[in-house]
Amino acid sequence: MSLKSKHFNYLLIGGGMAADQAAAGIRSIDASGSIGIISADSDAPYARPALSKKLWVDPDFTEDDTDLQTAEKNNTTLFLQTQVTQIKPKDHLVTTADNKQFSYDKLLLATGSSPQKLSGPASDLVVALRSKADYRRIRSFSQTHKHVIVVGNGYIGNEIAAGLIQNDVHVSLVISDHRLYEKKFPLFLSKAYQQRYLDAGVKIYPETRAVKYEVTDKHVKLFLENGTILKGDGLVLGLGAQANLDLAEKIPLSVDNYGVIVDEQLKTSVHDIWAAGDIISYPDAILGRQKAGHVNHAIKSGYTAGQSMAGAPKTYDHTPYFYSWVFDINWEALGHVSSSSTMYAEKMQHSDGSVIYYFDKDDYLQGVLLWNTKINLDHYRNILKKKPQLAVLQQIVPLQKV
Repeated sequence: MSLKSKHFNYLLIGGGMAADQAAAGIRSIDASGSIGIISADSDAPYARPALSKKLWVDPDFTEDDTDLQTAEKNNTTLFLQTQVTQIKPKDHLVTTADNKQFSYDKLLLATGSSPQKLSGPASDLVVALRSKADYRRIRSFSQTHKHVIVVGNGYIGNEIAAGLIQNDVHVSLVISDHRLYEKKFPLFLSKAYQQRYLDAGVKIYPETRAVKYEVTDKHVKLFLENGTILKGDGLVLGLGAQANLDLAEKIPLSVDNYGVIVDEQLKTSVHDIWAAGDIISYPDAILGRQKAGHVNHAIKSGYTAGQSMAGAPKTYDHTPYFYSWVFDINWEALGHVSSSSTMYAEKMQHSDGSVIYYFDKDDYLQGVLLWNTKINLDHYRNILKKKPQLAVLQQIVPLQKV
């Protein structure tokens, strides 16, 4: 039998950075309304990017420093390790896997994403990094001089490989492309990026895919498509992530190829339900309808959704950026960044940094990449808004094709 339902003015489903910021957004408008957060995670909301970045390279930065202190700062009630199984919007009622019920006035879906897996048995020696618990498992098997295999040519794979090698761990990095980030960066930057890994001692296995793994005698065997078999003390998978849309589809909310369809205030197709973060298909003010799986988007969309829920409708007019930093390389990007585009570089004066402009087949600007340079991103947002053609931009900025 279900327990008596617990009521909240605002009920947030998902315990990530979008939910944390939604609580902050609510509190900026409503100081007293009750806020409940239901999270499947075992840890209270934390700064997720640190799991593959700062925790590996800053000895003064600890797990405690990642805690966002959501409950303390925003007077929320957290329900951890709790899985929502059903939402009844007409009754404003939520049911969990342990048969508890929650009622709400307004609801936020911020269920995030789940990492892609690889064929093989469940093991503490194999981690598809997403949570703090995953980070702890990697720490456990990646002691000094151990050998860890990393699979993936995206953010997680690249950042974890860099973090591990800087902790005196032997690293093998398996990528399906010829070079690191060759699908995003122009050739000269992709080469420089990869060389930094090689110089640090990372062994790169290019142009092949991982097929499956086995775990035996406290070791992992990884089988590659080209017939190579790698043996290590642990395996980290960075194979991308899939938005968690199951709950949204059960309600059902309107969904398209990008995710849960929201309007400019991040309201869904169902009354009193908002959505934010990885799962949403939102109308980007510059790029048109989009999805975004990056922390800047989670933070900004979460805060806007919270304010809208609290009765102060705000337009989500932010075009989020995505970024990474490894070793001594830092890059940030806006818009559509693909090496299949026509690319032009602006060499920065008195700097080793570069700015790369990406144009479509009609020579309209689609995206911008900042490489080791510190320029306010709003400057490039303003340029992207105008959607200039190459010829127009060349009158203002000295560009060289790359």
